[in-house]
Amino acid sequence: MKNYKTVLLVFVISFLSCTSNKVKNESVPITPEQYRRPENYKSQNYQYSLNELKDRFSEEMMKKAAGVYEHVRKVNEEGRWKPTAESIDRHQAPEWFLDAKFGMFIDWGPWSVAGWSPKRETGAMYTDWYEYRMERVAAFKSYHAKNWGKDFKRDDFITLFQARDYEPEKLVGIAKQAGMKYVVPFCKHHAGYCLWPSSFTRRNCVEMGPKRDLMQPLVESCKKEGLKFGFYFSIDEWEYPLIGDDNKIKPRLWGYGEASHRNLDGQNPLALTDMESRASGKIAVRDFAKDYLVPQATEFIDRYDPDLIWYDGQWAMDVTESKSQEIVAYLYNKAEGRKEVAVNDRYGRGLRSRLGDFFTSEYHDLKNNAKGTCHPWEECRGISQSFGFHWQDTEGNIISSKAFIEMFLDIVSRGGNLLLIVNLDGQGALPEIQKKRLEEIGEWLSVNGEGIYGTRMYSTTSEGPARYTRSKDNKKVYAITTIWPGKSLELKSVIPGKGTEIHLLGDKEPLKWSYDQSNGITTVEMPDRLQEASKWPCKYAYAFRIETEDKSK
Repeated sequence: MKNYKTVLLVFVISFLSCTSNKVKNESVPITPEQYRRPENYKSQNYQYSLNELKDRFSEEMMKKAAGVYEHVRKVNEEGRWKPTAESIDRHQAPEWFLDAKFGMFIDWGPWSVAGWSPKRETGAMYTDWYEYRMERVAAFKSYHAKNWGKDFKRDDFITLFQARDYEPEKLVGIAKQAGMKYVVPFCKHHAGYCLWPSSFTRRNCVEMGPKRDLMQPLVESCKKEGLKFGFYFSIDEWEYPLIGDDNKIKPRLWGYGEASHRNLDGQNPLALTDMESRASGKIAVRDFAKDYLVPQATEFIDRYDPDLIWYDGQWAMDVTESKSQEIVAYLYNKAEGRKEVAVNDRYGRGLRSRLGDFFTSEYHDLKNNAKGTCHPWEECRGISQSFGFHWQDTEGNIISSKAFIEMFLDIVSRGGNLLLIVNLDGQGALPEIQKKRLEEIGEWLSVNGEGIYGTRMYSTTSEGPARYTRSKDNKKVYAITTIWPGKSLELKSVIPGKGTEIHLLGDKEPLKWSYDQSNGITTVEMPDRLQEASKWPCKYAYAFRIETEDKSK
């Protein structure tokens, strides 16, 4: 029976740590020099052990946290918005979010130094889980041993995470040129490393790694360029040190199945010594939410004044444990009467697509009946297959401009936004192939943005190769076709108003059209001057503005 349980546990670990997508059968690659262990590198130790951090800083931090938590409680008690599902559910997605359609999701952190996961034929590759899987999943373990060494620990990546090529002003400029309207950086992922100088942990970019605030210049650049700024915040962490009743540290572990509550040998409880290289800089507390999560998140809100909270890591924890509703109510109350803010639906276990200003879809995993029916939603996916930088990305697995625009049109026509993941490398540079793709997308949107930004769902979302949007006042409909119509464009789902004009966006001259009442078809004639591809206003998809208001009177 004991052997049976061991075999079963190994199976569970493998199942939970991998997706169902087929992995290519290939040998473990040797990486280029910049993506493997530096010569003569020796594993680093943080200046304080977890016990030393507890003895030096825990009581002071918990006292500060208690003051912050009480402040949050008072703000929420006096404010309009309460930390309850009933109150939060009354909040509406702001107009700016509904109008924006397109945002930049910046997946970047210490995992980007490794920048690898097994290549897949199709589907997403979660390279931002490298730190977790390098110790647990066979393919990752083999790769890590070959290229980084068995003695290279998870938190050694923080030492190498220096952000030497990080240029936030330039990055925001690229986002704006690409037609993006909001930017959401990974401020704290599941390992708990903060890209801002959080005072509720020493595991942050000022204490460990680059030694500077990585968020402040990004926030300032967004404000300068008129882009909204979002706060990505994981409400759970793979490991965290808690203080037990005996005043000793006990590991708090991510509740991702029973297997994750075990040591690497799959049998014994996780020892404190195993935490040192996975939770360095974390200050032990008694209550994970009250002493840490809520004060940390509200400190970020007060410091950077984000327009959006993008929760993640919610699937193993209830809202009663994470206190995520208290953070949201605080954001709403701080913004009340001053500006409009938004929060996604990842509050806690079982609440996704049930609560939040907008639902989130990840690589199209949100069911169709939750899209565009009665609630705003947002698709989130990578510009490549990867969540996080992958050094093996090529043109082959970076989405083509044509495929991107077809996907984007499908999302927007059904009432959604697209939050596109871009992956900075380990030192903060945006790979050229991603930059090139963003430039091409921006060129298309500079011509056709009128049919995208500020639009709403039309009564018909698609008709053959065409996707529909409409203006908010219902006076204009946009038919955007992914195939050049040739001599004429036939549409069954829209009737132009009498005396109005139909325009191809990017072309100045109005087009001739007719409506056949017998079959309900509107025919738009394409003139001879537009029969050569060199004369078309853009590539990939072509937007026609059709006025539905009667202008003949």
